[in-house]
Amino acid sequence: MIGRRLFLLGAAGLLACQKHELATGTRGTRIVTLAPAVTETLFAIGAGGDVVAVSDYCDSPPEVQKLPRVGTSITPNYEAIARVAPTLIVSESNAATRARELGALAPTRLLPWLALSEITASIRELGRLSRQTAAADALATRLQARLDVPEPAAGPRVLLVLGSDSESAAELWFIRKNSLHGAALHASGARNAVPEAVSGPPRLAAERLFTLDPDAIVILSRPGGKRTASAPLVASLERFHGLRVVAERRVSVLVAPEAFANGPRILTLVDRLEAELRRLGLRK
Repeated sequence: MIGRRLFLLGAAGLLACQKHELATGTRGTRIVTLAPAVTETLFAIGAGGDVVAVSDYCDSPPEVQKLPRVGTSITPNYEAIARVAPTLIVSESNAATRARELGALAPTRLLPWLALSEITASIRELGRLSRQTAAADALATRLQARLDVPEPAAGPRVLLVLGSDSESAAELWFIRKNSLHGAALHASGARNAVPEAVSGPPRLAAERLFTLDPDAIVILSRPGGKRTASAPLVASLERFHGLRVVAERRVSVLVAPEAFANGPRILTLVDRLEAELRRLGLRK
């Protein structure tokens, strides 16, 4: 405990120096980012050169592979963060974030990053913080224009599922219509097979599949080198012989790394979903 207090006292002195350097302009911006979507956004708006360290889970763009890993906003590695001497720490807002401790190391901004309106506002804030306002405004405008669209009244009803290592379809994790990825599904020209807004965990009992009777089930899978990475889950679903999507062979796997973060690559997911709907014969 004493060692940690001494560390935080030292960090407070470092923070005072950093604030002076920022005020006098004697030092360039050095950003530590502790959320994959925030990291991806900084690079997308041209601020990647200011990023000096990233979270353990950041994987895009490829340039981040060369940067130091410094934990997460919930489990930060304080010593590793201090070593890179940041002038700014940024992450998504989360009740479990170690905000006080991070703030002792450098000015810290925790940005809301859930709904589309929050994300576009936070992208613009990142642009202001990194002096890339024009690029950030352009990206936020592009996301808003592409994703802020109504659910198509006559689109196919698609159940979008997150792939897992489970071999059972007894309980599925699905994409909610009232989420950023739900907006991506609408933008691709499809309706969400689960019609209601969901506030709790988006889990679906297999028995409800027959009630929903979707036009397609698309399983979003993490990269694993093969399209059959979610083959056990597909095989489990295909045991439901009375399900229309099984008879019509409209259960598919889409290997989509862009589906597992709320960053700018969500626009790529829209394009990928459009192409998958065409492949399944559900869009022209």
